[in-house]
Amino acid sequence: MVSIKTICSIAFGAALMLASTVAFAGGVHNGVVLSTETGGGYTYMEIDEAGKKFWIAGPQSPIKKGAKVNFSEQLWMPNFESKALGRTFDKILFVDVVNKGVAKVSTRATGTPKSAAPAKAAMVFSTEPAKKYTVEEIYTKKADLNGMNVKIKGNVVKVSLSIMGRNWVHIEDGTGFPDSNKVVFRTVARPPEVGDKVTATGRLEIDKDFGMGYFYSVIVEDSTFTK
Repeated sequence: MVSIKTICSIAFGAALMLASTVAFAGGVHNGVVLSTETGGGYTYMEIDEAGKKFWIAGPQSPIKKGAKVNFSEQLWMPNFESKALGRTFDKILFVDVVNKGVAKVSTRATGTPKSAAPAKAAMVFSTEPAKKYTVEEIYTKKADLNGMNVKIKGNVVKVSLSIMGRNWVHIEDGTGFPDSNKVVFRTVARPPEVGDKVTATGRLEIDKDFGMGYFYSVIVEDSTFTK
């Protein structure tokens, strides 16, 4: 079984980039808190989302039973053992923050649970210079931009180092919906720092499945950054 000591450095660090193998990456959930337990610096909440009940875990929170909350999907863990609580969860969702209230969710999903699909033709990458887009435009036009060089000017909100041989840089520009308001740029170069305002450039790819739950509806590869 996986212990809290094993997961704590992962669930709220680099692996918070992970998408769920059950639902779409980065999806926003709205639900009602059925019960809470706190231990080891974390708050565990049993959630009812439209009749579906499951457990989440996040940073310690004062939110109480009965509250309406929203949170973004990050990482599902099966057979998770919490030594602080003295119990094992069949399945639990780790989140980076739990917010009070109901979040607005876009009508277009940024991804979907995946099933067997026909083999895709090899992608042809564009050699044209990168064109500038907003984060919202990246999502709304992603099918047309697949394989194209793009650039976004925005703020660095998260940097995770040396995951699968790349640095993962999350960029926001104030556009988009709660479930599609940032784009991840992967690079082997030295990344910018959280808080930097940069222009990020790279090749957009869609529905990228890295395995082990790493699934992104949009991601930008071979990225470079300028301030």
